[in-house]
Amino acid sequence: MTASELINENIHVLRITDTVECAIDLLCQQGMSELPVVLNKKLYNYVRLDLLYAIDDKSQELKTVLKENPHAAIVMAHSHIYELIPLLATNQLTAIAVCNNNFDFLGVVDQKRINEIITNSLTYRGFGAVIVLNVPSSDYAPSIIARWVEENGAKVLGMMVTQMQESRLRVNIKLNTTQVRSIIATFQRQGFQVEQVYMAEDSNEDTSRAVDMALRFFDL
Repeated sequence: MTASELINENIHVLRITDTVECAIDLLCQQGMSELPVVLNKKLYNYVRLDLLYAIDDKSQELKTVLKENPHAAIVMAHSHIYELIPLLATNQLTAIAVCNNNFDFLGVVDQKRINEIITNSLTYRGFGAVIVLNVPSSDYAPSIIARWVEENGAKVLGMMVTQMQESRLRVNIKLNTTQVRSIIATFQRQGFQVEQVYMAEDSNEDTSRAVDMALRFFDL
């Protein structure tokens, strides 16, 4: 699923001519902690609710209290949903602007919508094991991980990545099989550290820890 398919049409963004008071009202009405500010169909910057509350004169327009940021985080319309998650986390955003190849603003994807899609697509309570890897950031490549899994006759149903340290990632992989011994052996041969295995029939892990798995799996 791409960013253009995830755009929330119900989220209205701000213009630089909106007042601080107007911006606060819109953010609160939509239950957002920040929103993109748009100028001439281009992303100008993001404005955060806590910043707006700290401004004394709330009749000022956003252009007087917010500087343009040419490096503000965006995602391209064709970006995959898994590319959005680290961008949101890195930039401490709960919503991110989507742009086309000309960098024209198209809309907003919010964290809540992403969480809903991932929760439904991973079917973490259904059939299939979950393998948790600890890998160096430089070695992380979803396509390669998927290929290793497929070489062992299985499929990746979903993948969740969280930053552990500056140079390491925790990768949660949801599979379509409960037979994972050969997959684990492949990961280990490739130098990947297997932290945990859940809901696998041929693993020694205690499958009664499914609740703990769910918490780990969605620990963004």
